[in-house]
Amino acid sequence: MNTVPSPTSPVRGVSLRYQPLFSVRITHDYYNMSAGQCPDFRIVPTPDCADLMRTLGMIFRDSGSGFSVAIDQAALPRLRAWTGVDSAAPAGSQGRWSRLTFLLVPENPGFIGITQLPITTSATRQNLHAWNGATIAGDQGQMLGDAKGFGAAALYPVTGTSMAVTAPAGSTVALVDLSGQPVPVAVDNSNGTTCFALSGLPYGRYSVASDNAAAFTATCLYVPDRPPVSLCLCDLLLTQPAADIGIPAAFPLAADGTVTPVALTLPFRSRDTFWRYYVVPQGRSGQFAPDLQITGPATSFVKTVEQLPNGDSAVLFSATKPLSMHQRSPYRFSLSGQRQGANGSRDEISVDWLPAPPATPVWPVKSGDPLTGASEIYVYV
Repeated sequence: MNTVPSPTSPVRGVSLRYQPLFSVRITHDYYNMSAGQCPDFRIVPTPDCADLMRTLGMIFRDSGSGFSVAIDQAALPRLRAWTGVDSAAPAGSQGRWSRLTFLLVPENPGFIGITQLPITTSATRQNLHAWNGATIAGDQGQMLGDAKGFGAAALYPVTGTSMAVTAPAGSTVALVDLSGQPVPVAVDNSNGTTCFALSGLPYGRYSVASDNAAAFTATCLYVPDRPPVSLCLCDLLLTQPAADIGIPAAFPLAADGTVTPVALTLPFRSRDTFWRYYVVPQGRSGQFAPDLQITGPATSFVKTVEQLPNGDSAVLFSATKPLSMHQRSPYRFSLSGQRQGANGSRDEISVDWLPAPPATPVWPVKSGDPLTGASEIYVYV
């Protein structure tokens, strides 16, 4: 269990009771043997987040398939003052945009393969961004994401200590943070490129806004080039910053200062892949009869003969429709047919339940669709 302790040691008269603020469950369709709980990430608060939690008297817990944040009840007045809901005290530097930021560090090297993300996704070049200003109601409660779900649409380029853009001719550009407010940073304009220095800024999502364009010209996630290598950056705002951003139930601290725990789900979808069965004869005597076939639900198979790298021949059965990947596959396919011996004999072949292809590796498909892939398995009979 990873925790960020409160800023002071327990002393007599200090409350040890903690008020929950956030709980985030990470789920994945692939893990159908563990009720969808996804164990593939280690959760790490960013340095600024860890400092803020210590300042505000919060504790953090990584549960193995999610995380939670709570606050010492004695520190609630400090939280209200920091966020500005308590008008009697000045707000913190971010006011109603005060947020906690966490990195989701992948522990499973095969995560991209089993997940409905572009198969070329690389954590060193792209990260997902989740925040409670964009949630939808789902069968698992409030889910992080938008109407398109949480997947490829949430991917952004990752940048290190600088962000360079080519601005529209005659325009003026500025760096803005998640709130849309300009961020004062050093700017270098040379060779038609505007370069913003990000070193020293909090981890987060930054955009470049142009004064003569209706939309941002560029958006990136600032994740300094240092361990650990994350795949997702998650921002959790403590209060609803404006009425048109998110829904009140996604933020734990209401405008009147009351605290209501927020439960969120970060849902990943499993990848659909085209299954390929290479059926290889045992030994070198005889060959498969033309009636060799794979049958079952959900898809049909196209049969071809392929030569393996070692010179052997195999019958390749290629699925015509992609199938969802699961820890325990619900699909049942059978292999049947005959083997013809060199002396003219025929032996029956029957495999009632073919094993599903393994989760790794997943190969790109010829169609170029980055959200699917090909899963292969060799069957020797």
